[in-house]
Amino acid sequence: MLKTRICDIFGIEYPIVQAPMNWITCAELVAAVSNAGGLGVFGPNAGADRPSLDPKVVAERLRSQIRKARTLTNKPFAVNLSAAVQPRAVSDEQFRQSPAQAMFGEAYIQTAIEERVPVAYTSVGSPEVITKRLHEAGMKVMHIVAAVRHAKRAEAAGVDAIIVGGYEAGGHSVGHDEIPLLTLLPQVVDAVKIPVIAGCGIADARGLVAAFALGAEGICMGSAFMAVHEIP
Repeated sequence: MLKTRICDIFGIEYPIVQAPMNWITCAELVAAVSNAGGLGVFGPNAGADRPSLDPKVVAERLRSQIRKARTLTNKPFAVNLSAAVQPRAVSDEQFRQSPAQAMFGEAYIQTAIEERVPVAYTSVGSPEVITKRLHEAGMKVMHIVAAVRHAKRAEAAGVDAIIVGGYEAGGHSVGHDEIPLLTLLPQVVDAVKIPVIAGCGIADARGLVAAFALGAEGICMGSAFMAVHEIP
């Protein structure tokens, strides 16, 4: 498989990123993907079998999964962090409207930093909010976008790579522009200089070839990994 800048930046063998998929990620899945040469990624509720409204509980649950993954692999992996729910990222009014959400975001970020996770997969908000903080903690940062203007902002914020999320995003759309991946991807590639990862709607080698033909240097897959033995 072609070696790209994505491999060099994140220290992986193949330019394949496993999407966070929130609830259904776990240490076994993340470690298996990383051991196979890709980049495993924890969703914020990794390893959970029931929800919790306590930020400390969910943060410690994530910490436990990170530590378990380290017993299963010595390869790099990532954690999905929200750029929109950190207290310092929202106005006082927004915080009053959703204080629990803001506290959850900060709890995840702090846990990832304390556990020295090497890569952050940031989403749902402006990368300007946390990229500098994550870089100062020694983390590489990839940010998912749904529009060219978002990609330009992410590049200006200093992220290391951009994930282009088309309207085909599994489970939810990453944005409101409703642009299919194969239309959006070449537009983003032409607009930025940093490497671009194609996400959403890619399920096999044919999708990878198509993404690379349109200028991507890596792919991000979620649903395809739901068939593996390690998924809960």
